[in-house]
Amino acid sequence: MNQPQLFRRVEERTFFAHHMLLHAAEMEIGDAEASEVGRFNKCLAAMVMTALAVEGLVNAVGSRVAEDYPAFEHLRPLEKLDFLVRALEIVRDQANEPWTTLQFLGGFRNDIAHPKPELVVKESILPEVGLAKTAFDTPLSALEREITVGNVKRAFAAVRALKGLLTDAMPEHARFGIYGDMWHGSTSPHEI
Repeated sequence: MNQPQLFRRVEERTFFAHHMLLHAAEMEIGDAEASEVGRFNKCLAAMVMTALAVEGLVNAVGSRVAEDYPAFEHLRPLEKLDFLVRALEIVRDQANEPWTTLQFLGGFRNDIAHPKPELVVKESILPEVGLAKTAFDTPLSALEREITVGNVKRAFAAVRALKGLLTDAMPEHARFGIYGDMWHGSTSPHEI
């Protein structure tokens, strides 16, 4: 009895978390733009994922660029970025994009990772006419005021720009999988 030919398939991929985080953030941004229902929470999720993607991205590039990766790994996210900018000889103007937004995003990441209480007071002067119909709005903290569709779109665009800058500056042989989520594989007859 003839047995079907067996084949050996090998697929290989280096997982880089920044792809997953940016994809999830992009989906949340789309949902936030499409509907006001849950917009704040979708923007919050997208901002957090975008902020975390920065560290995922610099870790991915650092794994290919830093000669002493364990030492690199212990740096703070913006220190890692500074290291890579120097190592890859990227021209950086801190007063321009994407650097200004990346600085904002680094601060947001720290604020959301280490939240502190804040007394928020909102005072309004309203006319007596229609006062009973005036809705109360929750007073927002400084952190909450940063969580907007505009800010998350700006942050997402800055991280995508950073991904391009870092990838373009890397040696060609080290780029695979950094800019896009990629894998490779092979199939060959399997000998029994």
